[in-house]
Amino acid sequence: KVMGNLADRNEEPQEGEEVSGILVTHNFSSKIVAPEDLSTYTPLRMGSISSKLHVPFSGPPIAFSVMIQDMFMGVTHEETPPSEGGEGSPIHKFGIHNNQINVTIGKTRGVAVVEWEASPANDVIADATVTLLMNAQSSPAAMRMSGAPCYHPRSQDPPESKKRKEDSGNEQISSTEGRLNLIRDTLRDQFENVEMVLDGNTATYEITTDCGLESGTVGEDGVLICTVNADFDDNNGNQAKITVECADKKLASHVHECLVHLAAAAAPIPT
Repeated sequence: KVMGNLADRNEEPQEGEEVSGILVTHNFSSKIVAPEDLSTYTPLRMGSISSKLHVPFSGPPIAFSVMIQDMFMGVTHEETPPSEGGEGSPIHKFGIHNNQINVTIGKTRGVAVVEWEASPANDVIADATVTLLMNAQSSPAAMRMSGAPCYHPRSQDPPESKKRKEDSGNEQISSTEGRLNLIRDTLRDQFENVEMVLDGNTATYEITTDCGLESGTVGEDGVLICTVNADFDDNNGNQAKITVECADKKLASHVHECLVHLAAAAAPIPT
């Protein structure tokens, strides 16, 4: 039988209607109750487990900030100035998964505190967070100056592209720009001639090739041109709209599918 808030309704239940609650069986008698009614109709009590982990951390908070925001969506970051007198370091507090997992850096010197309410999802995210803390303090040089991972020059990059990467140590690049560059590099791995025009969070790529997947699509001059447009909705590289225009519809479909999967794989994990 159904008891408590689940049974407090004006309409009769319909056949096939879903009932969500906790099934309790005692002395061969079964009842379904809502979680908030568990203590009223049974001797059971609801409880939760709060976990707190002190992780040795001596790295720069900016290194952890870059890594955690690249890994998960919706990360919040609050910075509190030092206590009265101006001594000590600022306190950085990060919230993950709707602030169900919190990381505090700077409150205790050399220690990062990870706190969360235990659950299957929160435990996995907290474990990944601890791994990122350890990685951030062991290899912070990649983003200490640039706020981005180290770049390894590609032999086919044009001179101006290499120069821009060499100068990136003095200029931060957004996650979106990094993903737009990743799309460019992926296209250049497949096609010899790829030109990129960057405009904020949008980039246009012109692919020039001499072969297609459908017969009759290559022009009389032996050239087939495909235009790719990638548009991200913010600087964090979370959501991308990708369109491909090409006379060879089959090639356009293959390129579009590849880039959509690439953008999804490179985006932070939604929590």
